[in-house]
Amino acid sequence: MKKFVFGFLCFCFWVLPVYSFTLKGGVTFTVESARKEAFADVEYSLPKNIIDANRIDPNFEDNKVLIKNGVKETGDRFITYYSDNSYSIVYKKNLYYVFYYDKNGKLETIEKRNSLIFPVKCYVYNLTGGLDSISLYLSAKETYIFSVDGQLYAHWIGNKAYNKNGQIISERY
Repeated sequence: MKKFVFGFLCFCFWVLPVYSFTLKGGVTFTVESARKEAFADVEYSLPKNIIDANRIDPNFEDNKVLIKNGVKETGDRFITYYSDNSYSIVYKKNLYYVFYYDKNGKLETIEKRNSLIFPVKCYVYNLTGGLDSISLYLSAKETYIFSVDGQLYAHWIGNKAYNKNGQIISERY
């Protein structure tokens, strides 16, 4: 009987861990912890050549039609459009940059991602290459956006952006 118990215990300690699984949990951020993470290792400027090459949307006419028809992806780009009629483009050849255009196809800002795996830190630059804001994407459904001075600008949850008072300030489609 002792050999059976010893054998069973050996089986449990050596074999059963092979059949075990690991629990995975997400990281929860508060506004303050998100701010701290977002401002670690900030990149304060963007090279001017990236801005100059994208000042006007080269596919503006096509994108207008795609947006009108609700198309969000083509063979070479992803399109997101917003309630104020502006839109953004991510080219599949370089997923680290997002180009934000006004309703007339003129560049407004450029976003540079530090990673393609969540959480993702993004820097938003103006047309002179200066840093305008920092975003921390926790998932595809949640993002914190901070001004350069560290103030919470928006907290996206799903398709709605809320200000620091909890009021909806924008929606995306």
